[in-house]
Amino acid sequence: MGLFDRLLRRTGAAQTPEALAPALLAHQAAQAGRDARALLDACAFVAVDTELTGFDPRRHALVSIGAVRLSGLSILPGASFSSLVRPPGAVPRDASLVHGLTASGLGDAPEEAAVLAAFLDFVGDAILVGHHIDLDMGFLNAASRRSLGGPLVAPCIDTLRLAMAFEEKRLVAGGRAGEAESLDYSLPALCRRYGLPEFAAHDARADALAAAYLFVFLARKCGRGRPLTLDGLWRAGRTWWR
Repeated sequence: MGLFDRLLRRTGAAQTPEALAPALLAHQAAQAGRDARALLDACAFVAVDTELTGFDPRRHALVSIGAVRLSGLSILPGASFSSLVRPPGAVPRDASLVHGLTASGLGDAPEEAAVLAAFLDFVGDAILVGHHIDLDMGFLNAASRRSLGGPLVAPCIDTLRLAMAFEEKRLVAGGRAGEAESLDYSLPALCRRYGLPEFAAHDARADALAAAYLFVFLARKCGRGRPLTLDGLWRAGRTWWR
């Protein structure tokens, strides 16, 4: 596995075209031909966040998807996506207490197939970015398999891993390596630590915007003022993946 692929995990798998919905076929076509040597400033990114009925993609479901588009390392004002999703079953009370969404309130929301198709159209050729993105992709892929015939193929960058790599390097350089594991790596805590804008928690679009700001901050730190490629982004954070 190459350096680029180790940072940009491809979550998709080969599928027969006949089994895929048109929205997923269009998504695959838009994502084809990625160049690991491309400069970050020449790439499109979409920061994404989801709200859920629980944490197990086999038993729980999406209730909201929020996303924000970036051109290179610039967040595009007004270029955002937000939609509620009607879940196939109940919304547990403990989940509702977190994000405020209930089954009755989601009764008129669009079904996941329609939301996913619209989300993939918004993503286009972009690389996905998220904080602890494995969780979001687990649910997005499970829903896409159910509704569209297969998983997403967009590569993903995890701001949680980038933050851990950045903090490890910073603390090692300062002779305080042991402090890295005790830091709070939650999205709100990192935004406060780095002086980034803070938004309402547990709102998918707001959390996606926070993740976008965090990604821009960390990518610029990795570049140290120099142009950075996708492959270079992995190299800059290589201590985390050693």
